Amino acid sequence: MPVINQAPAVPLAAPLEEPCLWPINTNCCPDWTTYDSQLQDDATAWATQILWALSGRRFGQCTVVVRPCGGGCNFPGGYMTWPVTLDGGNAAAAGGWIPFVDASGAWRNCACAGACSCKARCEVWLPGPVSSVSSVVVDGVEVPADAYRVDNGSLLVRQDGECWPRCQDFNLSGTAPDDENTFFVTYQRGMPVPMAGQIAAGLLACDFAKSCATGCKLPGNLASLTRQGVEVTVADPTQDVNEGLTGIPQVDQWIRAVNPAKRTGRARVYSPDVDFPRVVTSP
Repeated sequence: MPVINQAPAVPLAAPLEEPCLWPINTNCCPDWTTYDSQLQDDATAWATQILWALSGRRFGQCTVVVRPCGGGCNFPGGYMTWPVTLDGGNAAAAGGWIPFVDASGAWRNCACAGACSCKARCEVWLPGPVSSVSSVVVDGVEVPADAYRVDNGSLLVRQDGECWPRCQDFNLSGTAPDDENTFFVTYQRGMPVPMAGQIAAGLLACDFAKSCATGCKLPGNLASLTRQGVEVTVADPTQDVNEGLTGIPQVDQWIRAVNPAKRTGRARVYSPDVDFPRVVTSP
């Protein structure tokens, strides 16, 4: 009986530790321009980190560089037993048909004009959502932008009649212009921050800057205040924290709207049949 090699363990991309490209709108903070630039930067970093986490770590577009491996007939984890091997030279011995497991986990015979399924003839999967693609470089040469497109927010489809490389040499850094056998995709991953999220971040940053600059600010969870008798009632501070909220009503309305289920991160699906592209984390 045929022997099916076990698919190698594929590491998932490391989760991001901070938001990327989260602009803030401070129109509701008239004092914002009075704070020095360092305090503005600190307040922005604090507010966006908090909102990014409380909204499920979904918003913000990060620039990512990956080195994909093209899918198709010959790739590790597919059907690998004599007379069908990875070298492709035994295709004739196999009767002209090369069986493989596609991205959905189904067995296919690769011997048709396009991919043997309802897919494009040449495509590679990118960890999405893909907001936009900055560049695609193959063998040190940038591929024209009109030669590819993005489908379903994660599939990089070649549409100029050529095809993506089936494999590449990961020993090469790809920094030299003549580095052949390399394949790099630079793109923006993530969802853009909606305007409401930008306003919420501005309100939260303003709250932080105001308390930091003056050291005297009424708490956001203040329930009542009697000036003459100096009687102050403050809501339970742990309630908002346990609910994944900030205590600022306008900000919390946005958090509830975009993350009603209180998710802590984007859902991810692992499939042993899909090779996760190598992510370039340093030059």
